[in-house]
Amino acid sequence: MSTYQDSFSNCCEAVARTEQPSGLLAGLRSLFERFRDGVRTRAEQRQRRRLFLNVEGLDDRTLDDIGLTRSDVAVAANLPLEINASLAVREIAAQRRAGERRMRRR
Repeated sequence: MSTYQDSFSNCCEAVARTEQPSGLLAGLRSLFERFRDGVRTRAEQRQRRRLFLNVEGLDDRTLDDIGLTRSDVAVAANLPLEINASLAVREIAAQRRAGERRMRRR
């Protein structure tokens, strides 16, 4: 004979099974989450690049004060969005300065 508790337990198990996504539903959810994360990442990359492009508006004297040239900024601004231009411009400027030091030694 089945008791109320057994029926309740079976009912809860059935509800728990229906709350778990099926293979297809889980796959679609995962695909949507990856798409959403990609869109969010791309928007953040575009925002960072827009902020970096403010450096292009600085005058040459200010750029010189922070150790950059207009060409350093232009090269970094044209990098793919996946590359953080703020970090890349430091490396570009460091390489340029190293090249200038080598040229002075000759």
